[in-house]
Amino acid sequence: MKNINFIFLFIVSAIAYGQEIDTLSFYSKAFGDERTVYICKPEFYKYKSDSVKLPVIYLLDGQHEWFAKPIISDIHYLRFTKEIPSALIVVIPLKDRTKECAIVDLKTELSLDKFITRELDKELITYNPSELKIIVGHSFTASFALYSFYNHPNYYTSVIANSPYDQMEMLVEGFEQSEVIDKSKISISIGSSVKDIAHRKKYDNLKVQFPSFFESIYTFEAGYSTHNAVPIVAVPTLLTKVFEDYRNRFFEIAQVDMEYKLINKPGSISEELNKIRVASKIGNYDYPPEISDINGIASRYWNNELEEYAANIYELGVKYYPNYYDFYLSLYELTLDNDKETSRKYLERAELLLKTAENNWEGKLEIIKEIHAEKIKNGWQ
Repeated sequence: MKNINFIFLFIVSAIAYGQEIDTLSFYSKAFGDERTVYICKPEFYKYKSDSVKLPVIYLLDGQHEWFAKPIISDIHYLRFTKEIPSALIVVIPLKDRTKECAIVDLKTELSLDKFITRELDKELITYNPSELKIIVGHSFTASFALYSFYNHPNYYTSVIANSPYDQMEMLVEGFEQSEVIDKSKISISIGSSVKDIAHRKKYDNLKVQFPSFFESIYTFEAGYSTHNAVPIVAVPTLLTKVFEDYRNRFFEIAQVDMEYKLINKPGSISEELNKIRVASKIGNYDYPPEISDINGIASRYWNNELEEYAANIYELGVKYYPNYYDFYLSLYELTLDNDKETSRKYLERAELLLKTAENNWEGKLEIIKEIHAEKIKNGWQ
């Protein structure tokens, strides 16, 4: 297991694009031994305050690099393109996949289910997670993911089951008979009838047998994909569907034309801030603007000579990301002409964060030198 963990951590580190990965090991009463999971945190994690609660994506089959590696890459790319929010990716390696995921019936509690929803859930509290939780599995673990969602429909926001097979008749019948489960939260993908033969055959038969169930869920038919390629192809679409309202939530705030000029006259500062507050949602879950959202909105006001509006947006950014030096540099520039004492505090805060909170990266020393020059210019040194 130590070798597996080392290899996996190396793989994840190589593709995490600057993300920080925590190794979380603890004794599991459910399994009766020590278990290890990996927490991939977004780049801005170290900047955020406790008011920024991140969605959680549980990724099963963490012991398979061919599965975990491309899915983490998919998630990162979707975040980069603003299709989905930043999230805590909780990668769960399994020791005995068949034993840990084998469904007896819909009521018998599996150790893996207890591990995720009780034990791991408690361990994640220190990461300040959102209640927005998604579980993703493939093949055998896809059936387990559906089983876990069936038993905890209020714990998970969504389930993504890629090419499930095990006990699918039992699972579909259970979902059909339930009057409390929101089946629109279920996403199922499947591969080609030629390349994913057995799984596709069962899927097709169940579609005929339970048409109302399949009409109430979201499906993705990867008609050209093999069984093992299905999650790589399907997950980007299915995650985008889960977060379909995320990308445009701030679309109507400070809209600009091709010349970056505001299309509509903004309301008062308090009205504009309230628009942001109202739009800071993912479905029914609170989710504040990310760093890129703050920069985007503020820059549009600033470019239209609405410096006070921009300053208030950056102040909002400082509330959510108090350890992000760049917001303080922007506030220094915006307040320099009107309030030198406040401006100085912003500049010195940026300098402190660069020296204490930031790692060494190219250009960091140049920024510190520029801050030093600004302090001399203003007589603060």
